[in-house]
Amino acid sequence: MSPNMAELANLIISMFCYSFVLLFIFNLLKVNYFNPIVKAFVTAYKPISKLSIFPNQLYMIGLIAVGLKFAGFQIALASQSLSSEYENSVLLIIAIIQILRIGIDIIFYSVIGSVILSWVSPEKTNPALELIDEISNKVLSPVRNFIPSAGGIDFSPILIFIAISMISNFLQDIIRSIA
Repeated sequence: MSPNMAELANLIISMFCYSFVLLFIFNLLKVNYFNPIVKAFVTAYKPISKLSIFPNQLYMIGLIAVGLKFAGFQIALASQSLSSEYENSVLLIIAIIQILRIGIDIIFYSVIGSVILSWVSPEKTNPALELIDEISNKVLSPVRNFIPSAGGIDFSPILIFIAISMISNFLQDIIRSIA
């Protein structure tokens, strides 16, 4: 496969991978399924869900996302003739960690977006803005139960940012140690 075709294939696989990670987050956090964006993702996944080997669709979505990431790694390595340098088990572990990092990044940017939107546009009538706010509220609500706002200032996003940073650094250290 030529390098240009491999890059195009990897780009398409990455887009599908991000889509499945988003769908995984929607299912994990149980966001509003009446949101048009979520409804589109669920409708697109419905034919694939009939092939599920797990009773819980969350497992199948995660498995597909990891499989897509792994396939992307295989295509990238094959186009550079490096396939013998890495074992498949190492690539699979890296694929799982990368999927976790993608999910963490999506949550991170949702929280940032929600914080900015709370300053700029408190009323959210756009489905995408509602989805960002809902994802961040579902992530922040457990922290808000333990740490109340002080004088109208919510410190829960700061704690989430610290936790995300620590988890992301830990996952990056794992990748460095095995690759």
